Amino acid sequence: MTWQKITLVSLLATVVGIIVLEALGLLFMYLSVGRFKDDWEKRIQQPGEFVYVALGDSAAQGVGATSAERSYVGIIAKRISQKTGKSVRIVNISQSGAKIQDAIQNQVPRIQRYKPDLVTVEIGANDIASFNDAKFKADFTKLSKLLPADTYVSNMPYFGSRSARRPYAFEASKIIEQTLSKDTRLKLVDLQSITQQRESKLNYAPDYFHPNNRAYNNWADAFWKEIEGNL
Repeated sequence: MTWQKITLVSLLATVVGIIVLEALGLLFMYLSVGRFKDDWEKRIQQPGEFVYVALGDSAAQGVGATSAERSYVGIIAKRISQKTGKSVRIVNISQSGAKIQDAIQNQVPRIQRYKPDLVTVEIGANDIASFNDAKFKADFTKLSKLLPADTYVSNMPYFGSRSARRPYAFEASKIIEQTLSKDTRLKLVDLQSITQQRESKLNYAPDYFHPNNRAYNNWADAFWKEIEGNL
């Protein structure tokens, strides 16, 4: 076999290997949707001195991370425990695929039964696919009025891997920021700025959309910047 053929075979083997690894990564990620949902539901039953309720979509579920602990919700809970010395009960009632209306109808009504010490909300990314500024504003305004005081609400992430939808994410963030500027009960988390400043191709799960472990640390940092001083 000539060196040219050897080189070609090696190249093809490398390409096939990359494709297989990518496929396995995608399979692992999508299987994690059900696994994380089950994990969070079990954690709701676990006691804790400090109750943390998380609302949102698949990012709040931690899809793209290797475990629930590596999600931004899991990281925040760990930091709360370290800072306060209290055990943390995580009540993650987010839903993969959820839009703002889903949070209003299916998540917000469950908050008060848990008597939370902390509530975080990250929602709206799934509304960007069919973005309508008037509808987004109406939906988010309705959501904000239903949230308890001192809820930490994030704007949109940077959408670094979806350039076509990035302008809509910026517009959605402006709507969130304007809405929260009129409602001093709630606390804005500037997720967009930190995800834009730390943008990297290394921040994505195999679907090149969801955050991975590395990126969820950035998300946790954005929330923690606002939460830490109030514990």
